[in-house]
Amino acid sequence: MNQQPVLCLDGLTLDVPDDVRPKGTRVLQALASLAERALTGLNEQCGGHPMALVSRMRGTGRGVSLSATLAAIDADHPLEVHYPFEGSNRVGGAVWIPVNMGIPTGASIAKLLWMNHANDLPMHVHEHSDRFIIVRSGRGYFHVTDESADGFTGTRVRSIPARERDVFLFTRGVVHTFSTDAEPMELLSCQLPYIPFDDPRQFRLPSVSWTANEPESYQAGIRCDAAWDSLVR
Repeated sequence: MNQQPVLCLDGLTLDVPDDVRPKGTRVLQALASLAERALTGLNEQCGGHPMALVSRMRGTGRGVSLSATLAAIDADHPLEVHYPFEGSNRVGGAVWIPVNMGIPTGASIAKLLWMNHANDLPMHVHEHSDRFIIVRSGRGYFHVTDESADGFTGTRVRSIPARERDVFLFTRGVVHTFSTDAEPMELLSCQLPYIPFDDPRQFRLPSVSWTANEPESYQAGIRCDAAWDSLVR
């Protein structure tokens, strides 16, 4: 699968409101807003065609920490994660529904915990919602293809390392999955719009099954990301 061109989605910041509500509620609102803006920008650029991007999030400036900011969500709105998730006993999930907290958004934010060696979740597709996913901790892999669900053969899967603070942004229709190897991983998955886990519209499996148990089809190595921010002109 060919390397895709770099797209610019500028100005995507996590802007936490400053008001009297618990910080966790305000961070959930900021996260939902960030996901909405990112997906609006992506859909404007991709013209309705399925597309997936990867970037990084990090705090900038003294005293700014992404991990500490996200920790406020768990502190104020703890969740019990349930297993299995989408058929995998090594993956668990739970979901925050911001609209139930008075936050005006159609998004939901799922907390997904991946045990180590969770490599049995098949490639699948979300046909009714888009995704903005943050790797909150740990590391694993994001597997994606440019083939459609109906035309999926399992021969054009690209596997990308997923590390803490990586962000995966993709539109509905992208065939994908995640997996882990020796380390566990936690994801925060913003779904737009919200669809309950048990809704049959949540995801669909292609007729050809592919999991991360398949032989590696990518070239391992160490490289620089293609996108660089200009610091001085």
